[in-house]
Amino acid sequence: MSESPVAICFDMDGVLIQSEDHWVRAQREEILPTAAPNDDIPVSAITGRNYRELYPELATEYDLEISREAFEGLFEEYGETIYGEQATLLDGAHELLDDLRDAGVALALTTSAPWAWIDVADERFDLLSKFDVAISANDIDGPGKPEPDIYEHGAAELGVAPEDCWAVEDSTAGARAAVTAGMTTVGFRGDGDETDLSMVHEIANDAASLRQVLLGGV
Repeated sequence: MSESPVAICFDMDGVLIQSEDHWVRAQREEILPTAAPNDDIPVSAITGRNYRELYPELATEYDLEISREAFEGLFEEYGETIYGEQATLLDGAHELLDDLRDAGVALALTTSAPWAWIDVADERFDLLSKFDVAISANDIDGPGKPEPDIYEHGAAELGVAPEDCWAVEDSTAGARAAVTAGMTTVGFRGDGDETDLSMVHEIANDAASLRQVLLGGV
């Protein structure tokens, strides 16, 4: 790990907003079986990614029986319920973000989620006021995670070089994006799953250890 961060880019889903269990259930039981009833598409193939980029890639490997519009519509439908009713805020998230800002750390929200979902989460959890900038994958003119574009954009918006910025990620795609961008990357296992985070620089297993990793040297 490098010295204490001057800036941090946070992923939203599975880090600050505990939505991944709900997404996994919706994808495994409803979205993917509806899209490809004769195939077994692994949830890991799409976790952490911009759902608007998935259809062409999946269509080359699987027998999709619904249109791209219908496929994306399923995500939009479930997103309203997940962020509006089911997801929860990470324990101590507000305090963590406030303490980081008080320590002079610049903060960016860098998420694959569209603004419709970010806004619903913000309305419930007052999230955006804690950040200097917030970036959806739909804001950038380039590919989403696992490509590094969103993290490069996040660092630029904060006015720092990627190598001077940390990232907090829970998905393989997101961690790859942050590492490729050159950021010191913290892998968060708040849900205790076995996601491949072998490329990250540090692992935090819960909210308390995440706080220690991010604030320990500040």
